[in-house]
Amino acid sequence: MRPSWPRRTMAVVPVVLVATLAFVSACSSSHTATTPSTSAATSTKVALGTNNPAEGDCTTNTSEAASAVGFAMLDVTPTSFQAEIQLQKGSSNTTYEVFKQQVPGACPQSMANGGTLTTDSTGRGQASTAVPRVAGATTFFVQLVPTGSGPPEYTSDRISAAS
Repeated sequence: MRPSWPRRTMAVVPVVLVATLAFVSACSSSHTATTPSTSAATSTKVALGTNNPAEGDCTTNTSEAASAVGFAMLDVTPTSFQAEIQLQKGSSNTTYEVFKQQVPGACPQSMANGGTLTTDSTGRGQASTAVPRVAGATTFFVQLVPTGSGPPEYTSDRISAAS
């Protein structure tokens, strides 16, 4: 007596094949093609902390070693330098000036070029800022400097982007 399983397998294959083709066809017809972005952009989330270079030092590439007090999402395009800053453990009820540093070319900044960030009673604050990209700049970071004296200043890790 011959086993019956080969015939069942042969009968199932066309059904599976038809179902698979129908699924692929449905998926491909509902898919909208997207074109990749042609702008060369760098978007990076970096730590924000107290590991600061010396005032006016634009060449020392510090990296946050201590516990971060927040983060910054740095976006660099061919024409702009943007930052979304989230300070989570800053000094309470403090206003910080935001310095957007670009090396070489616009560091150190002589005055805040990114506006201000003000914390609430728990030391939390956020800011969103954008400035034009300086021609030839390849290294980018932000610094938060308190107005007046007292609380510490904070610096983000640096990112690099081709000029």
